[in-house]
Amino acid sequence: MTEVEQRWQQLRGYYEGFWATWLLHVGRELGLFRSLLDRPERSAESLAQGLGYESDYVEVWCRAAHAYDFLAPGQDETWKVAAGWEPLLSGTGAWGSTYVQLSNRVYETLEAVFRGRALPESSLNLRLHLAEGLKASYRWLWLEWVPSLPELQQKLLSSKRLIEFGCGFGLGLEILRQEYPHLELTGLEWDYDCAREAERVTRAVVVVGLPEETSYRSRFDVAVFHRALALCQEPEVALRKAVDSLRKGGVLVIASESELADAPQQTMRLRLGERFFYQMFHSSNALRSVALDDIEGWLTAWGMRKIHRDDAPIGGSPALVYAKA
Repeated sequence: MTEVEQRWQQLRGYYEGFWATWLLHVGRELGLFRSLLDRPERSAESLAQGLGYESDYVEVWCRAAHAYDFLAPGQDETWKVAAGWEPLLSGTGAWGSTYVQLSNRVYETLEAVFRGRALPESSLNLRLHLAEGLKASYRWLWLEWVPSLPELQQKLLSSKRLIEFGCGFGLGLEILRQEYPHLELTGLEWDYDCAREAERVTRAVVVVGLPEETSYRSRFDVAVFHRALALCQEPEVALRKAVDSLRKGGVLVIASESELADAPQQTMRLRLGERFFYQMFHSSNALRSVALDDIEGWLTAWGMRKIHRDDAPIGGSPALVYAKA
């Protein structure tokens, strides 16, 4: 295969991923997946009639979704959701919807920013656009991943105070308020508008400021960075401040888009693509990312004890849990 042919295959893979995202988005937003999960083995015409859609479009969607392995054929030209997708469609669908809804807006913004005609999207607006995807990530963290770690879940149940560094407009704090109502929640957010929205929605104490400039000492039982550490101007300093804010025995939870050593090419593409479209609006060092090994090195040097590390969790970001000795 020539170099040009190899590049064509590479480009074709990018196209396929783009269209898969659209198929996922349409299937979720228009209720096609849900309808087939509720009543599997339906024809495209029956599916269209049940939802009030044009049958020709639904037929094309079904065949395309089958080509991407979202659907499997049943008997007599019927369709069903392919095995293994049902538990993933909710969270993955949220990500797919987010990326599709953002695509045109992001391109217009990027073009204007690159040409010097406009400032980047505000932090609040961008996070509002990304709300569905962020909710899916937080749900994974607090409702799926934490219950799989008994020591961490027990710590949350027995704790009194929790702080989230870079809490955005409070999506994670909102889930924590519902799942762990006994916790006294504090958020730290550097964007004023996001902080005020978080305070309004969650009724938590939300402080405007930078993690690197906080002065908490031995106040919290749990400290959290959810996809926020790489946005800090000085990640090592921010982590040190988070450790200082913990009481003895306190736990630090980090869910990050951090770089991984020897990561597969697909994983690296996702990480770099995510930073290009998301972090560039938040940080002057948009392409900087903190390696998970570096984070572990700092925490170990400060005497923290590792509870768990997950490099490639299903449905979420690389994550670390450390306890303060």
